[in-house]
Amino acid sequence: MLAPGELARIERLALMPDRRVPASGAGTHRSNIHGRSLDVVEWRDYQPGDDPRTIDVQAWARLDQVLVKLYEGDVDLRVQLIVDTSASMAYGDKFRHGVRVAAAIGAAALLRNETVNLSSLTDVVPRRYRSRTGVVPFLDHLGSWQPQGPTPLLERTRHLNTATRRAGLVIIVSDFLTADALNAIDQLAARRSQVLAVLVAAHSDEDPETLGEVQLVDSESGDRVDVDLSPDVIEAFRARRVGVRKALQDRLARHGSRLMVTWSDEDLLTQVLPSLTSAGLMR
Repeated sequence: MLAPGELARIERLALMPDRRVPASGAGTHRSNIHGRSLDVVEWRDYQPGDDPRTIDVQAWARLDQVLVKLYEGDVDLRVQLIVDTSASMAYGDKFRHGVRVAAAIGAAALLRNETVNLSSLTDVVPRRYRSRTGVVPFLDHLGSWQPQGPTPLLERTRHLNTATRRAGLVIIVSDFLTADALNAIDQLAARRSQVLAVLVAAHSDEDPETLGEVQLVDSESGDRVDVDLSPDVIEAFRARRVGVRKALQDRLARHGSRLMVTWSDEDLLTQVLPSLTSAGLMR
């Protein structure tokens, strides 16, 4: 999945969610609950049972009021990583590129001692990996997958919502060639999760070179359709792809989430990782 040089580069990166994460355990990310980090977020009146060390002595002297300081908790980040393993990912080297992108994201989290829940679109129960010791089995599990079958993205996100106890960072790596993509994003956002959609595209999949009468076969369902591929039809096809991608981006933005497009011929170190940094996922 990843070469040693790629892992060494990834180890210098860290995932940076752009919103506070729910609490789970001690870690390095800002939480939406109060804890004992160095950042004071608010004050309240002292109540019996409060830790006397949290009393703001300066406020007591200045206001003649006993107040306690509430700190922002620092917690670990739990990453839900979903990889599209459907048959459509087999075209244009999308699958290999997609799992390498997922490998980079998951390894970056694990090397920082985060928790990663990994699943394909057909896994009923996600595999959980934790800390640096989980990197090798995580990569081995990714490497065991093959692209096949349909794209049950909406079904998978519904199951994730019922199986996951708390919101977090959800990353979906897919070509999003399914009519249910927008509804799937809505499902994940309903749990207040931060969603990053990594759309894997291939030039050979976007720009058909064949002209004339052809029969197209759906790689997932086997359905066939006869098409006369004229330049106008191909241009309409490209415009539709752009429109679908724009709709996905707008739906994610509505929920405060993001879309990142990566092409299957992009280099992981020089193109994909900088794109993830630009998207605000890593630094």
